[in-house]
Amino acid sequence: MSSINNNIASVNKMEKILHSNLMNLKNCLEPISLDQFVISTLEALMIIEREDYLAKLKETNSHRQDKIFDKANGHYTRSFKSLSRNSLIINVPRTRAGNFKPFVLEFLKYNQEQINDLVLTLYRKGLTTRDVSDILKDFFGEEISYSQVSNLAERFNALRLDWQSSPLEEYYKVIFCDCIYITLRRGDSYSKEAVHIAYGVRNDNKRELLSLSVNPCESVSSWGECFAQIKARGVNQVDLIVADGLKSLENEVHKHFKVAKFQKCVVHKMRNILNKTRPRDKKELADDLSKVFDNFDRYTGKENIFAEEDNNKTNIVLEETKTNNSKKNIKEFAFKKVECFIHKWQDRYPNISSFFTKDELEYYFTYIDFNPEVRRMIYSTNSIESLNKKIRKATKNKQSFEKEDRLLDYIFIVIKDFEYNNWMKYPVSLYNKF
Repeated sequence: MSSINNNIASVNKMEKILHSNLMNLKNCLEPISLDQFVISTLEALMIIEREDYLAKLKETNSHRQDKIFDKANGHYTRSFKSLSRNSLIINVPRTRAGNFKPFVLEFLKYNQEQINDLVLTLYRKGLTTRDVSDILKDFFGEEISYSQVSNLAERFNALRLDWQSSPLEEYYKVIFCDCIYITLRRGDSYSKEAVHIAYGVRNDNKRELLSLSVNPCESVSSWGECFAQIKARGVNQVDLIVADGLKSLENEVHKHFKVAKFQKCVVHKMRNILNKTRPRDKKELADDLSKVFDNFDRYTGKENIFAEEDNNKTNIVLEETKTNNSKKNIKEFAFKKVECFIHKWQDRYPNISSFFTKDELEYYFTYIDFNPEVRRMIYSTNSIESLNKKIRKATKNKQSFEKEDRLLDYIFIVIKDFEYNNWMKYPVSLYNKF
């Protein structure tokens, strides 16, 4: 215990002597600025480090046959930013072999990395390059240009390209596909373009980003390219793909994943129909559409699907018996409900049947083929909406992106942050019943 106390006393005494000598030296050099004094002191410490390194190397060589030769070799210049008023330009001593690494330099580099991390964190949270620059200037007195912030953001590009070439899992239970429109510059014009996002549910029920790309508009061919990229990265089997109602998209799905089932987004379908109806009819029509697509549980007993109409037309009543609970019968029942829906509304909306073409209708009821406990999770692309909300919030202040790569880099880092804090952290256990 006494030896520890003696060491502490020695350190305290050394600190006092060092402080006193530095103050005396500074007072003797009145014309020199404080910044220059700090720089000179740091450079002197690194020179002392180099002398100590060479002395120890010489001593080590005297005891070994395979000697390591090294000697002083001038210096090189490094610029460091700190959370102070100015940047520091420092001469860092070096050796001929290049094995000397000053300990003092590690402190300066760490401080530099702290600033870089702060810049990237603010940028990733949705602040513009101008906002980041202004915050550093106002709060820390740092001068950092908009272009420097943008250059630091180039780090995201390397991360995205590494991810883009990395292998994926061989099997995914479900892949959800959706687009979000963000303003992008091409040439001299700006327009909203479709950022294609696909994420998959793994066998361990964790979710991860599978594909990220941008195209001027959403199309069957653009999704075909996404599926091709996903397959090229090692995905061999997918049980279900959920996407919106693009005509003939099922052909691209089955072209790349032959055994995968395809579910067209019911919410998109309902929204498209409601957009073509009068405001006074929307509530009633929306309720009827909910009944059409509400096939989440097994049916028992009798059900009055649509209430009797005000004009006293025939009330349509469909019955399901307690034994009629097979997936096949439930799907047939769903088709009957579509017929009833059309029958009720076709007088007011003669073209209502065009929303339910035979060749596409079956893809809106694919979810019935799966366990009732997971149907609500797979009948639409709604599960990706929380991510889209996060992206919209992050890009709200960024009115547009100047380059396609910069847009993808930024969206990528936002999604991976969301993936780490949500998809990977909270597996969806209900997918065990998939």
